[in-house]
Amino acid sequence: MVKTEKILWKKKYITVLMLSLLILAAVLYGIRNDRRNDNGGNILAGASPDTSALQMYYFDGETVVVRTLYDSGTEKEVIKKINVIPLLAAEEDALSQMEPPFYGFWISGQDGFDISVAASGGVWLKNDGAVYYGDTDLSVLWEQMEGKDEDTWNVLNFPNAGRLSAYHTIFLLKADEQTAESPEGLTMTVEDIGTSGITVRIANNSGEEFSYGEYFSLQKQIDGQWYTIPVRADNVGFQDIAHILPDGESASETYNLDLYGTLEPGIYRLVVETLFAEFLVGHGRMAGFDSN
Repeated sequence: MVKTEKILWKKKYITVLMLSLLILAAVLYGIRNDRRNDNGGNILAGASPDTSALQMYYFDGETVVVRTLYDSGTEKEVIKKINVIPLLAAEEDALSQMEPPFYGFWISGQDGFDISVAASGGVWLKNDGAVYYGDTDLSVLWEQMEGKDEDTWNVLNFPNAGRLSAYHTIFLLKADEQTAESPEGLTMTVEDIGTSGITVRIANNSGEEFSYGEYFSLQKQIDGQWYTIPVRADNVGFQDIAHILPDGESASETYNLDLYGTLEPGIYRLVVETLFAEFLVGHGRMAGFDSN
């Protein structure tokens, strides 16, 4: 009887041990796979070359050059070359290690949303905020795309310029001095300002109609110089319509500041057509003041 109980206990012990080992193996397998996924690779996963062009960017610190592919077969070859590059998850402060030249990629995803990537100095940045370490010597690929549809753009259009501008001022565009003064009889003043939007009043006493659109931009003053800052949001667009403001009238308009992410402390100004309104961003608060 005792011998039988010992045998049963031994079998039960072995069964429990085997189950424990299986559970441990499953946990280790899951951890390994999670770590592998966190390490990146397939950074252009979800791209849709069959329905979207693929753009590659090159920024030497002064000029942004863009080359565009429209042939889906060629796009797939380039995407495959990018996706096989091993990547290791990194913290956001790794972005400070990036330096010219910068490379970038843009393509629409299968879900209809943008996929944009920037790479430089051994660091990769995706528009979902993910940062990775990995090989960023893409000079050969850039040369292979020579002769493709090529254009020159300003730095505000470089992939993920909004996030990069927090670490590299070369992603800010020096503002034209023509915005230093508003046209005579036209003013724009801050009525209300919050964490996500700014409301201004546009007044027209110019003697004629004034028209303005939905588009606006945001500038920041750095060492006495105004710079236009890039947006951080993806898929940004504005309705192509005109608002007509008769002489002697005014209108209130609200603009979405969420496009620019969290604003660092400093002096900013909203620019609408030839008008501007300055406001101050402090630590946890924002306030407008008369700049016209």
